[in-house]
Formats: sequence, C-alpha cells, structure tokens
Amino acid sequence: MAIRTRTRGLLSLVWVARMGVLVLMVSVAVLIDDVLTERHRYDVRQQWQSGLNDLGLKLQSTILQNVQTVWGLAATVSVKPDIRETEFRQLASVIFELAPQLRNIGLAPDLTIRNIYPLEGNEAALGLDLTRGNLSPAQVQTLVQSERALFSGPIDLVQGGKGMAARIPIFEQDTDRFWGVISVILDLEQLYREAGLDRFAESGRLALLSNPESAPVTAFYGDTNAEWHNPVDHELTMPGINWQLVAEPGDGWPSHPQSPWMVRSLLVIAVLVVFAGACWLTSLLLRDFQMQRRFWGLFELAPFGIGLYSTETGGLLRSNNSFDDMFGKSANDLAFFRSGSDRAGRERPEGFDILYMLRKNLRFTGLEGYFPLPGAGPTPLLLHGLTLDSPNGESVIWLIAEDLSEKKKAERVKNEFISTVSHELRTPLTSIAGSLGLLANDAVGELPPQAARLAEIAHRNTLQLTFLINDLLDIEKLMAGKMEFAITDCSVEPLVRECAEQIENFSEEKRIRLTIGHLDPVVVKADAARLSQALNNLLSNAIKFSSPNDSVEIYTEVSPGTLRICVRDQGPGVPLEFRDRIFERFSQADSSDRRLKGGTGLGLAITRELMRAMGGDVGFHSKPGAGACFWLSLPLNRPAVP
Repeated sequence: MAIRTRTRGLLSLVWVARMGVLVLMVSVAVLIDDVLTERHRYDVRQQWQSGLNDLGLKLQSTILQNVQTVWGLAATVSVKPDIRETEFRQLASVIFELAPQLRNIGLAPDLTIRNIYPLEGNEAALGLDLTRGNLSPAQVQTLVQSERALFSGPIDLVQGGKGMAARIPIFEQDTDRFWGVISVILDLEQLYREAGLDRFAESGRLALLSNPESAPVTAFYGDTNAEWHNPVDHELTMPGINWQLVAEPGDGWPSHPQSPWMVRSLLVIAVLVVFAGACWLTSLLLRDFQMQRRFWGLFELAPFGIGLYSTETGGLLRSNNSFDDMFGKSANDLAFFRSGSDRAGRERPEGFDILYMLRKNLRFTGLEGYFPLPGAGPTPLLLHGLTLDSPNGESVIWLIAEDLSEKKKAERVKNEFISTVSHELRTPLTSIAGSLGLLANDAVGELPPQAARLAEIAHRNTLQLTFLINDLLDIEKLMAGKMEFAITDCSVEPLVRECAEQIENFSEEKRIRLTIGHLDPVVVKADAARLSQALNNLLSNAIKFSSPNDSVEIYTEVSPGTLRICVRDQGPGVPLEFRDRIFERFSQADSSDRRLKGGTGLGLAITRELMRAMGGDVGFHSKPGAGACFWLSLPLNRPAVP
C-alpha cells in the first residue's frame, strides 16, 4: 500500500509539473505575441514616418526650386528697376521653362502688380495692391528687414482658384531703396503631383494642414474631415508658412504581429513542443536504468580503448575490450603512463602524470605521446581524460586511448612524398631562377620594357617558390628528426648584429628603421646557423607586417638561467582568433588568395621546431593594434670572455 501511495504521489507530482510547464509556456507565448505586435506597430510607424519625411522634404524642395529660378529675374530688376515689358516677358518665359509648377510671375513696384506673365488668364491680377489682403504691414516689414522671400498659402487668387505665393523683395542696386517685390504664384495641384502626394495617399490617409500661430488648424489637402488615431506627422516650415503633413494607414495601425498566422502558429508549436519535451524528460527519468544498461553496452563495443580509473588509488576499475587488447595488463594503474615519451619521441623524465593533470583541470584532450605497448614497442597514442562523479558519490577517471600508428604512417608517407617532390623541384628551379635573373639583369642584352617587366615578375615568383621548397624541406627534416645540429658555444651579441646586417637591405626596401637595443654579452649552447635562421624569420616577419617609417627593435633580456632575444615591431599585432595556431604549419592570419603580405606560412613553425631542437622555445606577447614582441629563449651557458 505504501509503495502504491508513493507511486501515485510521484505520478501526481509529474502531472502537476507538466501542467505548470503548460501554463507557464502559454503565458510566455501571450507575452511574446504582445511584444511582437508592439514591435511590428513600431516598425510600421517608422516606415510611415520615414516616407512622410521624404515626402515633406520633396514638397519643400520642389517649392524652393521653383522660387529659386526667379532670383535671376530679381537680380535683373535690381539692376534695371525700369525694366521694359518685352524684356520682362522674355525672361519670364525662360523661367517658366525651368519651373513648370509656376502659375504666374508678377512685378509689383511699390507692392502693386504692374506686369504679369503669362497675361492670359491673369488679367484680374494687374493693378492688384498686395498690401490689401495679401501682405500685412508686419509681413512687409519682414520682407524689407530679412531681404528673403516670404511665402503664403494656400491663398484665393483674384483670377480664380487657389495657389501658393512667394514674394521676393527687390532693392535697387544703386540706391539700395526698397523697390517692391516679385510675386510668384505656384500651382498647388502641380506641386502635389510633382512631390508625389497623390501616390503616397493611395497607400493610406494623408492630409496637409496649415497651422499659423494665430489661427486654428485647418486641412486644405487630403482627408480634411478624417478622424485621426495617433498619426505620424512632419513639419514643413518656410518663412511665412507653417504646414503639417499627417498620415496613417487606411486600416489603422497593426493590432497583430507581422505575419500573424505564421508567428502565432510557431508560438503554438513552441508551447506544444516544450510541453511535449517536459513529458518526454519526465519519461526519461523513468527509463534511466534502461538507458544506463544501453550505455554500458556502448562502452563495451567502442572501437577505441576506454578505461575507468579510481581517482583515489589510480587503479583500473573497468575497461572495455579495445582497451584490454591495446594495453593487456600493463595499464592496470595510471603510473604506467609515466613511462611515456613526448610526441617527438623524446623521453620525458617526468612522464605523463594523469592524476596531476586531472586534479589541476577536470579534463584534458589531445594529449599525444609514445607508450610501450606489449609486443609493439613505443606506440603513438592520443589520450583524452575526464573526471566524473559516479552515482555512489565517488569521482572516477574516464581515460580514452586512440592508437595513432596508422595515422602516423600516413603522415610519414605524405611527408616523404613532399620531401621527394621538393628535392626534385629544387635543382630545375635553381636553374630557372638563375636564367631568369640573367634575363632580368640584361646579362644577355637589353630586353624591351614589357619583356623585362615579365622577366622580373617571373624571377621574383621563382625565388618565392624556391623559398617555399626550402621551407618544406626544412620542416620535413625537423619533423622527421633528420636535421643535423652543430651545437657549440655561441656568443649572442655578434650573432644578432650579423643578422641585422644581413636583413638591412630588406628593411631599407620596405622603409623600416632597424634598431639594435641592449645586447647582453652572454654565450649560449646552440647551432649558430640555425639560431640565425630562427632570428631572421622573426625579423623578416616584423619588417613585413610593419608600415613604412615604423621601427623594428632587437634586444636581449636575461633572467636567471635563461636568455631571450626579442624582436619588437609597431605593426597591427596578432589577431586574437589567430594566436592559438600561429606556430602551426601553413598558418597565416590572412589566408585568402588576395592577402596583402606574402609568405609560405612555414616560418614560425620552422622557428619553433628549430628552437625546441636546441633546447629553447619561441613565444610572443601582443595587443591588437599595438604591435607585437616575438622572442627566442635559450638556456644561459656562461658570460662571454672579454
């Protein structure tokens, strides 16, 4: 009975949890729907606001462009206040060709229209006193003081219809006396069409309102009697007028998300998926034991070795068949791995302390080394380790071992192939480079300019290919352990100065200042030629990645038992995403086929292998945009003898 009660309680708790998840997800879905609706409404308003702003600017620019064409006539009248009718008509006709939205142009000396163009249809405007109903005394004063055009509109025209007026003040050039104005009447309907108000109004509701400070708001274009619901607006202000454009969609602002059926369908699907996931997760809890059994079956049949070790004693708790086939009984304790050598085959006095590495970090991956397997001798293995808590509360170590023998064999075949090809290419390339060098230097006679340029390009590219082949041969020898080193006492100071002299021509070609800082008079155990090669690689990289007129500095630093030869540049620094692979083969920060800097991508890889073979190392520190400092380190031997 108690078991049944606990079972029913557990089932009830599971169903309560499932229903709680369902209610929570429905609430979240409703909230997301509201947020998406508000976001869609905001986006639509922004689109309408942007369109209305463009429309207002287009309307204003059209008005100003039409009026701007009349300023030439104003300048003429300022010079010739008594302009004749024929000359006025000639100038006005030209203006009408440039400004198609003009309705008429009138000359109003002393603010009374005396001349008008075109006369036909505008006869009623002749003799019109602008101060009676059109221009107030305050506006006249504004015209005289500002000397700028004054706009008004819409206005009722004496010749019939409505228009927009612009009054341009004129001052006689000789006396600077106020002569009168040029009255410019613009056709509102043509202005609306030119600005695109009709096209904009097709997508919704649009109105143009006048809003002078002394009068209530009145609409004179568009939906004049519409009831607006939070429309977007744009102020259009020019001297004398203050118009306002308002607009909104014809069916109102959105009350749903964009693509509501799709969004709401996705929300429903998400609610159902999460609810189904909750049901599935609770079902998983009931099937946990069955899944554990399946896991142990996978453990046994894995094609790579898996060993389970105790974190307390380091003893083997359990292993699969692949692990037993690989190690036999030799790996019953983690102490077995202390007898391994490093990935280059060199013996490690401390071996591989798996327990120490996992106590320092709970996991490691990609640990490569050579281990003595029964009947096979030293075999390359790739190890991965992980510390996990077991169900009984004790932590255990999972150790995965992968045999790299076949991979190493394939890599060795590849390297031998590269070496063979490189050796076969070196001799003909040397001959080709020499021949092209003779041609480029006019050793067999002066070539035509175009042929000389092609010969120079071919010679330069052949040298680059030769450098690549030499680098390939060097890295192949280093990786195969076939490069010979003549380790002797090597004085650092003269070696550094010699490297600086050798690369000086390259730095001058790139307009880089090469400076030598403090050099400690010390002696190290190294192969002088290989150390020079490594230093030259750093110097050439520093020069290559520096800008013209920058400087590259070489100096040394001595710490207890160690010497560092440092090369500091002022270039762009090492990108953060490139730092983990900077010393890998064929690795370049800009690996595209259009990269700005040349190179094989092998220089730093060769430098690292050279330094490690001599018991040293290579490294760097850099800040993006603030240059980089690469260094070579070697164990310190003794001070130089004077």
